[in-house]
Amino acid sequence: MNSKCWMKPHTRVLKDIARAAQLASALEVSGYPKPGNVHRTSDIPESTFEQFIASAIAIGPSLLSVTRNGFLAGRGKLELSKIGIGKYISEAVSETMRWQRNGNTNLGSVMLLVPLAASAGMAIGERGKLTMRALRHNISRVLRSTTPADAVGLYEAVLAAKPAGLGKLEKLDVNDPKSRRELIKRRISAYEVMKICSEWDDVAREWVTDYSITFGFGHPRLKEIYRRTRCINTTTVQIFLELLAHRPDTFVSRIKGRKIAEETSEKARIVLKEGGMLTKRGRELIAKLDSEFKRRDINPGTTADLTASAWMLTLLEGVRP
Repeated sequence: MNSKCWMKPHTRVLKDIARAAQLASALEVSGYPKPGNVHRTSDIPESTFEQFIASAIAIGPSLLSVTRNGFLAGRGKLELSKIGIGKYISEAVSETMRWQRNGNTNLGSVMLLVPLAASAGMAIGERGKLTMRALRHNISRVLRSTTPADAVGLYEAVLAAKPAGLGKLEKLDVNDPKSRRELIKRRISAYEVMKICSEWDDVAREWVTDYSITFGFGHPRLKEIYRRTRCINTTTVQIFLELLAHRPDTFVSRIKGRKIAEETSEKARIVLKEGGMLTKRGRELIAKLDSEFKRRDINPGTTADLTASAWMLTLLEGVRP
């Protein structure tokens, strides 16, 4: 039977999965005033709010394609190794570069959202419905089934985005043209690459821990904050601060050093002790912290990526702005 026939009854839900990832990206960047980040009331010298919104829209087709492949894998019509995680991460970043004039606006979030979209599509293919338990189980299966071709896709995405503070692999440096040939020759999968990178990058760490921060902390806390406040913006900024307090931001650590990253987390904890977004005093301190971080060029970008992945799970459960 034609794959389109298998998908037709589920077309709407597959589109909704892709849209949830896009909306998660948009909600994350819209939250204000997230300290140190681009948000709707503040740009940074390298990036504007509009560029991040353009990026959230640009990744839609790639997310839908990988969701459909996940669905086919769930139906047993496509091997897990052929879902194309690396291909669609690379494609999403390339489309991002076409639709805005900045460099890296979303590499980390794309690396988190693409596997989530594939895994959600897979759950629909297997069960006709989506649960968080099935989604996390599928994340493990999908990522451990990645291939050397997926690793090449990751490298291509990184080269296109040119992120700051990139960690360096001793023998497989992303900037070395020979590295992509070595990935294929030595049969090194995307999962294995991320396992190495997980020592200094929490996006990579999510890959090899079945999204331990997203599922274990970010998503449940975000749901609780939204349940209490019923305010999207309050929820976005509050969960960002809680994630930052939970773990030092690895992007800040690579750019500014571990000491500054730990100091940044401590400042988030101080603000949260005053109530964060939930009190007038907390909101005043958040605004001051945003100004301070921007003055010192401290940008907790990995925390923003984790905020987006936590939002995607919540949107998949039915929450709407």
